[in-house]
Formats: sequence, structure tokens, C-alpha cells
Amino acid sequence: MKLTFRRLSLTSSEPLAIHGLRSWVLQQLQREGEPLRWAITSIDRSPETAQTAVEVEAVLIHS
Repeated sequence: MKLTFRRLSLTSSEPLAIHGLRSWVLQQLQREGEPLRWAITSIDRSPETAQTAVEVEAVLIHS
């Protein structure tokens, strides 16, 4: 088992509802490995394009 620390910039082309944010972030993190711990450090919404950029720091498990 190996642990890695990652800083990720996740972008959604659709507006993200706050109640669905946790599941969306976890879904994105699963592509990188199994999330052990993670935190959202920044959320930026672009009014021109309706895109949302979410900055995440995560510790991921790789087996």
C-alpha cells in the first residue's frame, strides 16, 4: 500500500449545487486513487462561462 499527497484542480462545466459537491469531488478523486483524507481549499465560479473550479488537497491510497 502506498499513500500519495495530491493537489488537484477540478473543473466542472456545469454549475455545481452545494448539496452535490461532496459526491462530485469524491467521484473525481476516485480516478486518482482511493481517497483517505481530502479537503476543498478553494472554489471559484466564472460568471462568464458558468464553469466552477474546485481546488482540492487529498491523501490517496494506491494498492
